[in-house]
Amino acid sequence: SHAGEPMHTERVAGILESFGIDADALHCGAHWPYHTASRDALIRSGRTPDPLHSNCSGKHAAMLAVCRQRSWSLDTYLEPDHPLQRRIHDIALTLSGERTTRLPASIDGCSLPSFWVSVRGLARMYAALACPAAAPPVEQRQIGDLLETLYDAGTGNPMMIGGSERFDTLLIQGFGGRVFGKSGAAGLYAMAVAASEDYPSGLGIGFKIEDGDADARVRPVVACEILRQLGIIPSDSGTLKALANAGIRNVRGLEVGEYRCLFRIG
Repeated sequence: SHAGEPMHTERVAGILESFGIDADALHCGAHWPYHTASRDALIRSGRTPDPLHSNCSGKHAAMLAVCRQRSWSLDTYLEPDHPLQRRIHDIALTLSGERTTRLPASIDGCSLPSFWVSVRGLARMYAALACPAAAPPVEQRQIGDLLETLYDAGTGNPMMIGGSERFDTLLIQGFGGRVFGKSGAAGLYAMAVAASEDYPSGLGIGFKIEDGDADARVRPVVACEILRQLGIIPSDSGTLKALANAGIRNVRGLEVGEYRCLFRIG
């Protein structure tokens, strides 16, 4: 879910170009960049956003690349019964460990089928990312090497995960790749924590803010508090305090309150 900065749109365009796919094939829709400076620059140029600016254009481009590689239809890649979406469903079902043969789905903001898993299932998926060797086989093959590549790609290129001043990116940068965090829609957040002496198999963490956390101010506070309580990050970590950014300021910039976590783990 990138911020629509030039580094993001150029990277997505490059992926499409390398597979001989036109940007018009993206069916994610368009919206203004989340990154304020990039949005303002687009406005000053007299242009309007195109699908490359969508925060979801990266995953759509990757899906189109898979379709081109496997000679699947590009036009219908959003359809739930498209072979790409059926394969994504089966992978999500396996890694989440949900006890069903079919995951429910609804249509996401970017028009993709969004498969439902429980918060526990989400944590299982990120546990597989944290400890690829322990991941269950998918399509009768071990996928540990692929998950390791995903983890390394994400933590090695944090600006591609979110962007300038985005919490996902700051979290990965702040802890040197020991934690991979990813925000989802409507208050969802998940983290993969790399193996350590205290957690030899790593950790998968998932949570959802019930009211949707529309301004995305609660998730950073909760994520950092979870890491603190689990002892993954020292309580006196300056990086942790900076990332949590719990202060609430009014329109004059005066600090008038703070977010405070009251839960206890375990």
